[in-house]
Amino acid sequence: MNVFFIYAHEDPKSFGAAMHNRALSYFERNQHKVVVSDLYASGFHPIAAKWDFVVSGGAHQNYMLEQRRAAGEQEGGFAADIKDEIAKIRVADLLVIEFPLWWSAPPAIMKGWFDKVFAMGVTWDGDHRYGKGLLAGKQVLVITGTGDSESLYSPQGLHKATVTQHLYPLLHSTLAHAGLDVHKPFVAHNLTAANDDELQKYLLDLESYLDVVVSRNPEFIYKH
Repeated sequence: MNVFFIYAHEDPKSFGAAMHNRALSYFERNQHKVVVSDLYASGFHPIAAKWDFVVSGGAHQNYMLEQRRAAGEQEGGFAADIKDEIAKIRVADLLVIEFPLWWSAPPAIMKGWFDKVFAMGVTWDGDHRYGKGLLAGKQVLVITGTGDSESLYSPQGLHKATVTQHLYPLLHSTLAHAGLDVHKPFVAHNLTAANDDELQKYLLDLESYLDVVVSRNPEFIYKH
């Protein structure tokens, strides 16, 4: 399996980094080919703007329409950094997306990656959404962590929804919209208070869940 791992965490010594490293080790140990985009380490520029295209559409360009134009040029109309990310998506069977949960969403650098790379004409267009999305046939797994306990992420808890529900704009309106089959996210809760034993259990649980992801009976929340 070809795995494209998109990773966004600013602290290389964080537990998020530990989960990232454990997942990489799992895939490599099991003979999967892995390509990584570490957005912080690479200095990925998250702001969508006219310099994302080889030729600008002018002072009053529509960014989405510029994406469609660039995609229509065999993707040669995109700036090199975006073109490289698109190429990684093209060959991937499984996308793995990891980030810490900030304000019930990915950090801005990850949102910017989607704005620029999940381009119109590349992952979707007006005739190709959800089951007909341009990434149909590929899978995606989200890995994230929270500071609060799992009990607070429930309809009865402080946050009034699960993490999966908080991530609806990403899981449904972005990933499933592009045609991806979306695995149930892996969520590590209560990381600010967890002790070493609890953290180690999360790493073991992550490996066990990756076994499920690559199995013949994965647990999808969106399956086209």
